Amino acid sequence: MNYAIFCYREDYKCLELCVGQIRKVDPDCMIYLFDDGKAPLTKKDIPKGKDIIYKKTYFERNKNLNGLECVRGMLSCMQDIPGREPVIKIDADALLMSLNEIRKSLFERRKLAGGYQCAVPFAWSGVCYWVTRKFINDALDVLVTREFPVRHDQTYPEDVTVSLLALYLYGRKGADVIEFQGGKYLIGIRTCDSYQLSKLAKLARHVSAVHCGQKDFYEPIVQQSGCTIREACARVMWEILHPGEPDGFRL
Repeated sequence: MNYAIFCYREDYKCLELCVGQIRKVDPDCMIYLFDDGKAPLTKKDIPKGKDIIYKKTYFERNKNLNGLECVRGMLSCMQDIPGREPVIKIDADALLMSLNEIRKSLFERRKLAGGYQCAVPFAWSGVCYWVTRKFINDALDVLVTREFPVRHDQTYPEDVTVSLLALYLYGRKGADVIEFQGGKYLIGIRTCDSYQLSKLAKLARHVSAVHCGQKDFYEPIVQQSGCTIREACARVMWEILHPGEPDGFRL
């Protein structure tokens, strides 16, 4: 499978863990890192390996992948990925735990795009979603010809826009939404308490993806360690992957 990660300088610790987990779940992966040219990773922090393709990008990200120009830029990056295989977009602060639901969506139900449901009706979470080459081309065509109705404030997040594009293009027959009520498929970590993380680590073994980037909840780690928010997120990612071994992560 192909994986697209849109990263920036402070992602380096999260990115290391995210890439390692993708390799564990999918040994045949190709991982495309689309770095923010305005705040890129340092050379030493770019993951190494034949399965890594690195590229600096300069499209407008509006701080955190927001707005229509950002979506155009992201889709254009995905369009440039060689081959005809689908593309899985995953955040650097997320852990892919299983490909089962993604494969079912793409190859059994033959959906053209899909993701895990967010709070908004038919809008999937940007943490992890998947798109076919047909969707990428069709969506870019719509955006270039400006057929797609858009808001003018350019503040909406990319995951909402991409999911609404899929619904606009194909309706429910072509676009897939996997609901995750009760933490069945996707869990978001909203704690840095070691006891709670230990319990969540057990749950994580049975879900499709884990989002550890709930940065508002990591202030205690930041205050205690003097690290950045993204480093704190990475520490939580480590503890989810290595329950009972919190000292194994070094900031």
